[in-house]
Amino acid sequence: MPNVSVNGIVIDDTFAEAFGMRATAIIITAPNRKWARQAAITMTGFATSVIGCGCEAAIDVELPPSATPDGRPGCRVMIFAMGTDELQKQLLNRVGQCVLTSPGSACFAGLEGSAALKLGSALRYFGDGWQISKK
Repeated sequence: MPNVSVNGIVIDDTFAEAFGMRATAIIITAPNRKWARQAAITMTGFATSVIGCGCEAAIDVELPPSATPDGRPGCRVMIFAMGTDELQKQLLNRVGQCVLTSPGSACFAGLEGSAALKLGSALRYFGDGWQISKK
């Protein structure tokens, strides 16, 4: 098979693999670009491969206030996992531990899909008086 060129970049006919995966996206907003980006970077840390990390995640795009649900600067993060259960687990852990602990942050659904993930029901008591301290 001859090499293919896309936008002047030669693509060698060597090896590639792909897997069926589940995906979602969230929009993270904060009082300013710095904190929105910091929450997104923290959430996507250690998400380089579904093998060993549970998911693959990265910032897809930075969003201006005019493109977010609450009118603040934000980032859209894409998250991929091998199945719905693992995607749900990774999303819950990463939003709860990395996004909602960032000053002034908020989180919104960023992708319409065929099945909804139950994130709000697990995080709804975060910091609203219903939490308890560990002893």
